[in-house]
Amino acid sequence: MGHRGDPAEEFRAAVGTAFAFLVEDAGFSGPERTLHGVAFHGEGLDIEVWCPDGHEPAVYTMVFLIGPGGVHGKWAPLDDLYVAAGCGPAQDVPESAPTRRATLKRVHQHAAGLRRLLPKLLAPGGEELIARRGR
Repeated sequence: MGHRGDPAEEFRAAVGTAFAFLVEDAGFSGPERTLHGVAFHGEGLDIEVWCPDGHEPAVYTMVFLIGPGGVHGKWAPLDDLYVAAGCGPAQDVPESAPTRRATLKRVHQHAAGLRRLLPKLLAPGGEELIARRGR
């Protein structure tokens, strides 16, 4: 049997690679290591991708509005925004990740979904979409 690496580090590395378009194409900074995953920081938006330890393993991608002083304002999960923006069904960006392989697959599905959604979030009216769906 070969040595298996740290799943959290494998997750963070996969997110850094799959979400690199945020830095390369959309002017975000990052990736920044967080308690449960990775964050990317943009003009008025933060994107956080988490894989917290827990009873129901999952991958979560959240979009945060950034207020004055860089404080997180309202936020919404990727699947809600994806559906509300007309990008497709929530099944395109599933969260459940019961295995290591499923976790890495979810990372790529979330990156593809965000790549499709991002132009709508960055366009005029994008903030309103987040505010309407936000928590």
